[in-house]
Amino acid sequence: MPAPSAAQLEPLALGFVQGAGLKGDNAPELAAAIAEALAAALDQLVKQAQVAPAIACTPAATAAPGRLM
Repeated sequence: MPAPSAAQLEPLALGFVQGAGLKGDNAPELAAAIAEALAAALDQLVKQAQVAPAIACTPAATAAPGRLM
């Protein structure tokens, strides 16, 4: 599942900006910047989770579930 894009997150960010009581001419631009940063962070997180290597561990290396010898 891909991370949401900035365009998908922008309405949510705008709602949070308005909900926080931030008003002004630049409030939509602030929401767009927040959405871009969040989309980039989520994209990196998803990509990292998809390629995270597994640590090989044989059954003989553990004495009991969750305990290493």
